[in-house]
Amino acid sequence: MKNWKRLASLLMAGVMCLALAACGGDGGTGNSGAPETSPAGEGSSAPETGDLPADVQAIVDRGVLRVGVKTDVPGFGYQDVLTETYSGLEIDLAYQIAESLGLSDVEFTAVTAATRGQLLDSGDIDMVIATFTINDERKESWNFTTPYYTDAVSLLVKTDSGIADYADLDGKMIGVSTGSTSMEALIAAAAENGVTLTKEANFSEYATYPEIKTALDAGRVDAFCVDGSILSGYLDDTVEILDSIRFSPQEYGIATKLDNTGLAEYLDDLVTTWLEDGTIDQLIADNGVAASFEG
Repeated sequence: MKNWKRLASLLMAGVMCLALAACGGDGGTGNSGAPETSPAGEGSSAPETGDLPADVQAIVDRGVLRVGVKTDVPGFGYQDVLTETYSGLEIDLAYQIAESLGLSDVEFTAVTAATRGQLLDSGDIDMVIATFTINDERKESWNFTTPYYTDAVSLLVKTDSGIADYADLDGKMIGVSTGSTSMEALIAAAAENGVTLTKEANFSEYATYPEIKTALDAGRVDAFCVDGSILSGYLDDTVEILDSIRFSPQEYGIATKLDNTGLAEYLDDLVTTWLEDGTIDQLIADNGVAASFEG
């Protein structure tokens, strides 16, 4: 009987060893042997500590990517007021970046042309992806990636406005977004065409794009001036975009704080790769956005 008990014990020990081997046991290191996979995308791996610049690793360690986006630009950054869901090219870019970091959690913060730089500087957000036009003056304050999209400024007017060219803007009131580059760009373009426009006499500034569209509908402004792709989100049967007035190419880049050089380089590498492999072209098509302006 003792021999049978001893044999049974040996058999049980052997079964347990085989079970441990099948489960991937590693001799007591505490590693289950399961592969590391990103919750953001099937088959993608979370970056390991030491592989990333410190400012990028800090985001990974936090577990959430914080992005400033527009919420009133259909096709780029838009939030549905009923479902509170976000959509658009720039929303998809944010998710792509999160996936590259092995993150599934993206925290969006609504920004406007007037607030996006402030929220970036304060550290409330990691980056801005919000139709943020790159220019030399802004490069002194923030880092920008290679442009992921190029647009041009245009005008949205009522179909019966009688406005067809720059000369027709004389004496008209034009709605623009506070903090945008559209006003200066239109003043310069009009001057090149022999028309003098001034900030005091010809422009009215608003905090959001829907406010400008409302002002246009109500007749408080005669035209809505901003990038053409943004205007396309406000088209209806009462208004039209003027193809005859299209100027000042606007290159959109992802902006980060000046001292976040590691993050800036990481993002630029992503954007250049996605431009080369067609990822961004596909996102543009998926969101019904017009192809980048080529002049």
